[in-house]
Amino acid sequence: MIFYHGSSVKGLKELKPFLSEHGKPYIYFATNSLIALLYAVKPVPKPFSFYPYGFDKNGNVVYSEYYENAFYDLYKGKTGYLYECDDLKETDTPTKINCVYATTQSVKIDRVTKISDLYIFYKEQEEKGLFSIKQKSEISDKEMNFVLDELRKDIEKNDLKNLPQHAMSIFVQKHFPTIWGADKG
Repeated sequence: MIFYHGSSVKGLKELKPFLSEHGKPYIYFATNSLIALLYAVKPVPKPFSFYPYGFDKNGNVVYSEYYENAFYDLYKGKTGYLYECDDLKETDTPTKINCVYATTQSVKIDRVTKISDLYIFYKEQEEKGLFSIKQKSEISDKEMNFVLDELRKDIEKNDLKNLPQHAMSIFVQKHFPTIWGADKG
């Protein structure tokens, strides 16, 4: 089985475990190359995460735009590297996401593919029916409220109101200004 790892860093020969939000250093992989490449862009710094994707009934990747033109904003003009590893030992599934695996061991890279513009690449996958973007106007109030509640929890848990220059604070202020300025209630 081929395991894929997406990164913005070129020239890697080996992947090493790094800081994760799952309690220990991991390297994350996906058996779906489209999922792996989404992680070549880091919209927010660790320990935060902003990868709003899921799967349709056919198992194809669906990216949800929780603000207008989010996918274009985050992926247009960004270069990504799709690293392939043929042999992973001792994998774990801390994310509970379909097709995503992790390991705490360093892994040798077998192959790499450079994607010059991730946005263009994903639009090509969309034309093939392998990927879709759910626009903000298509997102239900229930789903959007869940996302906003999760962002509010991150703000409170990490005291981001007192850290307005933190990269996550700036991201929320720019793309979700209504929750940044609102008190919980």
